[in-house]
Amino acid sequence: MKDLLQKYIFRINRNSPGSRVLNCFKTQFPEATNIEWSSEKDGVFEAIFRVNGIEMISWFEKSGYWLKTETNFTLAMLDESIRQKLEIYGQIMSSIIIERANGDSQYEFIIRDNFQVRHVFITDNQGNVMDRQNFDENELR
Repeated sequence: MKDLLQKYIFRINRNSPGSRVLNCFKTQFPEATNIEWSSEKDGVFEAIFRVNGIEMISWFEKSGYWLKTETNFTLAMLDESIRQKLEIYGQIMSSIIIERANGDSQYEFIIRDNFQVRHVFITDNQGNVMDRQNFDENELR
C-alpha cells in the first residue's frame, strides 16, 4: 500500500534515479538520447541509451558512482587486428565492449561457427580469448 501511495499520490517512481545519478550520467554522456532508466534489485540503476546512433547500457550506484558501460558496436568499428583474431572461429554476429570504472575493459562477441552453433567469446582489449562457451549455456546463467 505504501508503494501505491508513493507512486500515485506523491509521484515517486522507484525506477527513477536520483539527482546524483542523473548528474553523473549527464556529465559522462552529455550527447545521450532515448534514455530509459530501470532499477535493479541490488539498488543499482541501469540506463539504456544511444550516443551518435550507437546503443549503450550503463550502471550506476545510488551515490552516482559509475560502475560500467557496455557499448554495442558494428564490425566496422572493431579494430582490424582483433577482428582477424576472432574470425578464425567463425562469423562475428555481435560485438560489445565493456568498460569498467576501475579502468579494465574487455569485449564480448557472439560468433557463429561453421556448424551454425553460436558461441560467446570474452576477450581482453587486445582480442585474446579469455573465456568461450556455447551461447545457450551462457543464457542459463
